[in-house]
Amino acid sequence: MASGRTILALLLFLLFTGCGKKPSPLASSHPPDPTPSFWVWHRSSALTPAEQFSVGGVSRLYWQIAEFGWRNGEWSPRPLGKPQADSPNLVPVVRLDPGPDSILKPDAAATLAKWLRFHFDGNPPHTLQLDYDCPVRLLPKYAEYISALRAELSLQELSVTALASWGGTPGLEKVGKAADEIVPMFYDITADPPADVLAGKFVPMAGGEAQKWIAKWKDCSTPWRAGLPNFERLTLFQSDGTLSGHLRQWSPETVLAADYLQPLSTAPGLALYRVTRDASLEGTALHAGQFLAWRAPDDETLRQLIASSFAAGARGIVWFALPGPGLRASHTPSHLAALARGESPQPSLKLQRDESGRITLRNEGSGDLIPAPGKAANRLKLTSSQAGAFAAVGPGEFLSVAVPSASRVSINFSHEIELTFHGLCVGEVVASESGLVTLKDGRELQWTIDDSTPVPLE
Repeated sequence: MASGRTILALLLFLLFTGCGKKPSPLASSHPPDPTPSFWVWHRSSALTPAEQFSVGGVSRLYWQIAEFGWRNGEWSPRPLGKPQADSPNLVPVVRLDPGPDSILKPDAAATLAKWLRFHFDGNPPHTLQLDYDCPVRLLPKYAEYISALRAELSLQELSVTALASWGGTPGLEKVGKAADEIVPMFYDITADPPADVLAGKFVPMAGGEAQKWIAKWKDCSTPWRAGLPNFERLTLFQSDGTLSGHLRQWSPETVLAADYLQPLSTAPGLALYRVTRDASLEGTALHAGQFLAWRAPDDETLRQLIASSFAAGARGIVWFALPGPGLRASHTPSHLAALARGESPQPSLKLQRDESGRITLRNEGSGDLIPAPGKAANRLKLTSSQAGAFAAVGPGEFLSVAVPSASRVSINFSHEIELTFHGLCVGEVVASESGLVTLKDGRELQWTIDDSTPVPLE
């Protein structure tokens, strides 16, 4: 029989190490992992070969497969297809409609479990993530829902997204005991007050406020990853400063070229415009007096958010979203991984000419070339020692090709031409049409990007 002292030691060990919940398969005592993870959102198409290559070193892909909720008195699943990727670290995600109906109905967990079995032909996944913007007051109920769902599906691992405001609340502990992983989202935390919009002041997509919320997660005992933004956004505000919505279809080129948008101000991560007349921007109707805010977090802000997350105990970073169709994602996995290592990734551009006279510009560096919001397109300038080195052909994949604005001669007689392009991510290539450069013996050609030091064309 064990002595009283031995029994007391055993009880103290159980008290301080915890018992009851099975240790999470995600739990780790290792340092934070700088390898990025991504959400793949609103996508049913498979990854392209280039995308497959770029995510080869990604820690996890959280792939949205459905939106699920209660509408018009019945359950309403909206499937988005099965994950189209070959990765052992892929996690299916179900987005639950905002509002209490998704979790408070008596059969809420059983109904979702039934649909998942049907969707996966009787073989539901062993790992799942739930994306639900649960109000803080309902977190205990949400914890019950999570426990019921994992029991229905015998899940080995259940991850949940979280609002930044859950940090430090009593309900977070209950959710943490029911889930294996929590991924709080530290962006779009606060709306822009109309008075601030009229004054030209805007809440950053993620910045100092996000860092304050991140600090509140330091005491979270459940393994967690920080959700950070990897996208650009163009937001429309009414003339009184109230929010109208975010544009789904737009491009930097159309914004910069629009003669009905008056630039008002720029700041790190922000460009503000006023609509001067009624118009349409890629299908979105605009009216005179409205405002457009173009936002994207800059590298220094992202570095600070990453460092704050790791200091608060995050085991990794999940980025919204993976670059792909339908989303204006900002950076490639390699760029974000470098930021997470505390580095300053830089692009390295290489220009080549083939036998047909086509030029190709490739980014062979570790960092993406992404102009800040509101910044003009990048300029590739080609300069010849003699006239007659260029031909008047189309720009191909470049935005435009022309002689410098001060020149009065045509391309055929000019010593230099300019091609424009809006950024170049790691590994990307942009090419002109054939015949643009008609070099002959004795002529030398140099090139430069955005007035950098000219280099010879090899």
